[in-house]
Amino acid sequence: MNIRFRILSLMFSLFVMTFYACEHDSSVTINGNNGGGNGNGNGNNSLPPCDPDTVYFEQDILPLLVSNCTMSGCHNSASSADGIDLSSYAAVMSSNVIKPGQASNSDLVEAITETDPNKIMPPPPMSALPSAQINLIKKWINQGALNLKCDNGCDTTNVTYNSTIKPLLQNSCTGCHNASSAGGGYNLTNYADDASGNMGVQSSALNGSLSGSVNHTGSFSNMPKGGSKLPQCKLDQIRIWVDAGAPNN
Repeated sequence: MNIRFRILSLMFSLFVMTFYACEHDSSVTINGNNGGGNGNGNGNNSLPPCDPDTVYFEQDILPLLVSNCTMSGCHNSASSADGIDLSSYAAVMSSNVIKPGQASNSDLVEAITETDPNKIMPPPPMSALPSAQINLIKKWINQGALNLKCDNGCDTTNVTYNSTIKPLLQNSCTGCHNASSAGGGYNLTNYADDASGNMGVQSSALNGSLSGSVNHTGSFSNMPKGGSKLPQCKLDQIRIWVDAGAPNN
């Protein structure tokens, strides 16, 4: 083998090694999430701790959309009213109602902040989203509308109505079960039954309908409507609170 051939061979080997060393790693993560699988980048089932300044789609945004937008005939996978499906991250993004980083230019934000009763979403007689939920959706979009996931722990040692159950129901259930649109005769914005005879949270807990609906058991309608069951942590919290007698604590 002559010296010129050996030099060319060595140069080719170095080129190949350099090429593969510089190739992008498809498993690179952003904030501990890789946008696929369970959102972690470490090859196991653990998730990074939740950042209080970050909005997470599955934990913070999806429950709001399922509760307020994915009823039968609206924006679920079966109906896809106006070609819009808000039942999952992939469906939301493919529906072209979000412009990542631009909440003010996103059709979803325009719809939920509309003042015309013929255009606002959710439509009457359902209640408009409260400002806190609207601002959360805006913040998520302005942060890039990412599908980040995290582990916020599961506190089952200090489950109370006001700190645990009420916020859970507000995010996942009261879009359909409120004073102006008491689906099935349940108003879950109230702890007690309301003046119109709609059952509140206490009655639904004590008669078994709350647990049966969220666990998709028995003869009760599965809730949230048109969506998956609540995360196991939330189901455990509801069970613990109900087993304690559903106190107004």
